[in-house]
Amino acid sequence: MRTNKDFVKRNIGGENILVAVGDASKIFNGMISLNTVASFIWDNVDECGDVDKLVKRVLETFEIDEDTARTDVEGFTGEFMQLGMIIES
Repeated sequence: MRTNKDFVKRNIGGENILVAVGDASKIFNGMISLNTVASFIWDNVDECGDVDKLVKRVLETFEIDEDTARTDVEGFTGEFMQLGMIIES
């Protein structure tokens, strides 16, 4: 999996926001605010490429248990795949 390049992360007033650009802006009209973990996951999707690697990276970075990390990663990537923000590579 990888991020859809028609969505970019911007820091606006200290808050991380996903914004649609290009063709995606014709379909998705709005912004999505990301918390710290969601922002980290977004930043690492392209490099990790799958859920298991993302879970491992989250565990290495944040002090959370594996079940919570997996739930967060699967929830984030699953929802964003449905929205077309993350796509299968």
